[in-house]
Amino acid sequence: MKLLTMIRHAKSDWDNDLYDFDRPLSAKGEKDAPRMGEYLAQNLPKPDLIISSPALRSAKTAELIAEKIAYPVDKIKYVDELYLCSVSEYIEVLIKQNPKINHIFVVSHNPGTTGFVNLIAGENIEELPTSGVAHIKLDFYKWDDIEPDTGKLIKTFGPKTI
Repeated sequence: MKLLTMIRHAKSDWDNDLYDFDRPLSAKGEKDAPRMGEYLAQNLPKPDLIISSPALRSAKTAELIAEKIAYPVDKIKYVDELYLCSVSEYIEVLIKQNPKINHIFVVSHNPGTTGFVNLIAGENIEELPTSGVAHIKLDFYKWDDIEPDTGKLIKTFGPKTI
């Protein structure tokens, strides 16, 4: 059995002329991400690996969460394919992971994050909010066995529901 915790990046700042990739977190995002990290530290098992999109808003979300769950920030794995990726690209990223890793946090973007959760868990979540989390139990032992409907959604939560 594997655990997968999908996290949508915290709220980003749109009040600038930066490229999408370079948008920072908003003041709300800077507040919500560590709060979610504290909740994750108290309510979920610690991940063996954190994988993040390298986009600034996702990277910062991953770092703020890592600090709160006592995960070494320098061990976060930034994966270019997670920047605005499709549902199938999540599978491609996950199948490459070491089978000894049992729990992965993935910090990335919508609509891909929500779409991937729905595909893997056979759910119909309308939209994971910014800083939203979907925690999934997967019924296999090697990441390369991941495919649609191999997961069970354990819970979803976000800043407004914790």
